[in-house]
Amino acid sequence: MDSDACDEAIELHRVIGFWSCPGGLVEARRMLEPLHDDMCVVYGPDDEDTVEIAEALARIHLTLDSTHREAPES
Repeated sequence: MDSDACDEAIELHRVIGFWSCPGGLVEARRMLEPLHDDMCVVYGPDDEDTVEIAEALARIHLTLDSTHREAPES
């Protein structure tokens, strides 16, 4: 995978993804998924920060999945 990510851009995306997602979990996922992809390319999947983002994405996915299951059918 090609990436033009640099350390500053990755850190900015990370901060935005974790702290500035007024759109809720869907928006957070939209912002964190490309960040995770970049982090995997630049730092590798085992990097501490990459793992932190992957864990956040996993929590978001679980929450969104459970929300969809609990929603009443119309």
